[in-house]
Amino acid sequence: MEVLERNGNVTNIAPRDVTKEPRSEPIPPKIPAAVPQVSGLGKRNKIFAADRPQGADALGRERILRPLAELAVHRDCETPLTIALLGPAGSGKSFALGKLLSEIQSLSAGKGESFLPRLAIVRIDAASLEGEPAVALAAAVYDGLETEYPEFVHEIGHAVRDPRIVAREAAERLDAARRRLDAERQKLEEIEGRRARLAETVLFESAGSQVDAYARANRTKIENRLEGFGISGDAIANYKSMVRDVAESGGPLARMGAALRAFWALNGQMRLLVLAAALVLLGVGLNIAVADQDKWLDWLRSLKGAGFGSVADWFAAHMSWLSLAATLLFAGAGLALVANILRGIGFLRPLFRGVRLLEADVVNRRRALDGLYAHQMRRVDGLEAEAEIAARHAAEADRRAGASSRGAAHAEPPPFGEAPLKVRADRFFAAVGTYLEGVERSATVPGGPSAVPQRLLVALDNLDLLPRERLRALLDALQRALTSGGIVALIAADPMKLALATEADESAFGRWIQVPLRLDAKPAIASSFVAQVIGAKEPERRGEVAPLDWSMSVAEAELLAALAPLAGGSPRAVKRFVNLYRIARSQLPEHKGLVALMLALEQGGTSSEIAALEEAFAAGGTELRLPGTPRLEAALQAVRHLEASPSPSAAERAAAVARAFSLRL
Repeated sequence: MEVLERNGNVTNIAPRDVTKEPRSEPIPPKIPAAVPQVSGLGKRNKIFAADRPQGADALGRERILRPLAELAVHRDCETPLTIALLGPAGSGKSFALGKLLSEIQSLSAGKGESFLPRLAIVRIDAASLEGEPAVALAAAVYDGLETEYPEFVHEIGHAVRDPRIVAREAAERLDAARRRLDAERQKLEEIEGRRARLAETVLFESAGSQVDAYARANRTKIENRLEGFGISGDAIANYKSMVRDVAESGGPLARMGAALRAFWALNGQMRLLVLAAALVLLGVGLNIAVADQDKWLDWLRSLKGAGFGSVADWFAAHMSWLSLAATLLFAGAGLALVANILRGIGFLRPLFRGVRLLEADVVNRRRALDGLYAHQMRRVDGLEAEAEIAARHAAEADRRAGASSRGAAHAEPPPFGEAPLKVRADRFFAAVGTYLEGVERSATVPGGPSAVPQRLLVALDNLDLLPRERLRALLDALQRALTSGGIVALIAADPMKLALATEADESAFGRWIQVPLRLDAKPAIASSFVAQVIGAKEPERRGEVAPLDWSMSVAEAELLAALAPLAGGSPRAVKRFVNLYRIARSQLPEHKGLVALMLALEQGGTSSEIAALEEAFAAGGTELRLPGTPRLEAALQAVRHLEASPSPSAAERAAAVARAFSLRL
């Protein structure tokens, strides 16, 4: 079987006939003429591009997402705010949402003073939410906040419930934590006691220890030696007791002193020492007598009386016997000492053997016991920390309960004190907004302001996967959550499905979507994207981008005031128009006036006015003209104060930018 490698791909070719002569040149692969060749393809090309919401930005959407990221994290941005990434299935909503969140995190982690450093970002897969949408949404936000801001989210969780019920539960948790701590402390004390009496445990309670096996194997020998020293009773128990005493005697010097007592303190050993000393003294006395025999013999002879002279003569004749007697006395003393030493050594050998075996047993068992002790210490330390936190929470809960709980910490709460979960979920978001706006921030949350995020970003993806009724319920829950400040919602959805879920046109969900971004406004299946899909190259990474200028010039303010009636005239429409202009003008900074005009038309223009604008685009020319449309003529005249001669081509580019921020279906 021949194998051909083509552009990094291995292809199997039909088996060749080995009986034929091989060709001198390889057969060139046949490439269909209709298949275009892409330069730069290497051996690591992709053979299939998965539909994943990750990767590099080959469509250049980071440029249009950057203003949205700055808006979401800017200190001066008023909240609540909803940024919607809109487009049909496959338009790259999840990809754009991920890039937007990455840009937000990068800005927050930077050194810019205009951006908030402490953000809480919770990304939620709408398809994974189960149960009541409002409760599921609140639970998902609670779980997302708990990792980075646990004290804050626990405080919020308590704030939405009856304070007396919370105080009672906190007191019960504190009692349970203290009971667990007391139980674990008792276990720790028990382990400490076992460590302290480990030698006794090995000697007297462990039948399988080495010292026990040795003692029972040499029971007769040990019993005989103990009886030889006058030690009666249970030989094994006595032996183990002496092993314990020697092992626990302290350092080497103390242990040596304990061992030396075997030569004089045991029964019979002192008698041998006294006997040896007496014999030595007698021997020394006889040697002195032999050495000074002239003196004491003369003294005997000088004594008056019968027989002393003959006695002196007899001693003088047998003086060698005295020398022999002294030698025998010294020999007897030596035998007594040898007997003492032999008896002591015979007693100490099994004793020291038992000490060595005991130490080996203790070392082996202490290793496991030390591990258990360290584990128990860590557990006690952890429970002490938990009890301290529970005590702090109980004190905070009691403080929140207020005067109604003082003097009756466990007063029974009213039977209707706990609201339904859906109501409590709405209260949760309201409490989050209250805390994020700075009310009682440092006074109620342990850790002070640093333990509280400065803004909460909730990113909702995969809304299109929900059934119509559930999507509507989730949108209602999100809309209720966005009644408080400090919260920014980022959603990715199909605008048609949003409109169907609300059973209305774009004005229904336009009430709570402040910044829409249409990802399908200008398809960009460019060559760079194709090259990325087939793996020919990665898109170029953009460098550091300077923050946008969010200030408004006097000329721009006058232009927006002139175009406000065209944008709709209502306060909400004017506010949306001005906000979108701040964001969209960065996409076409050289034609800000036309961008403002197209945004106003996209938001509040009539169908006839939009048709007139399209006719002007089709007519072309060097200057944009809109005859027969008074409102558009007046608006275009206001634009000319900012741009002297707006062209149809520039206006068409500005219209493309405006369509990207449109809520029209």
